Amino acid sequence: MASDYDNQLIESVTVRRQRLLTALLFGENPNERRWMDSVRLFLLSVAAATVIAAACVGYSFVSNLLAENRAKQEDQLQRQQNALSQPFPEYHRFGV
Repeated sequence: MASDYDNQLIESVTVRRQRLLTALLFGENPNERRWMDSVRLFLLSVAAATVIAAACVGYSFVSNLLAENRAKQEDQLQRQQNALSQPFPEYHRFGV
């Protein structure tokens, strides 16, 4: 019998602490708590979606920038190879 009383007392203290903690964090009105929880979840979802979208846009920008640089380098290399493969005109050979 004493064990039941102790268990009930411990459980009631735990429940009371939990209620005090939620009242301290969220206020007294339980309806407002549910509304705030929904809003908090929505805002966290929006923030996560924003971070994911920013990461995708950043990746796309960087990969596009690197592809453009690679294309410019290949074009420049091709121009250099074409210039080296063409023979000099006659007036350059004789210094005229």
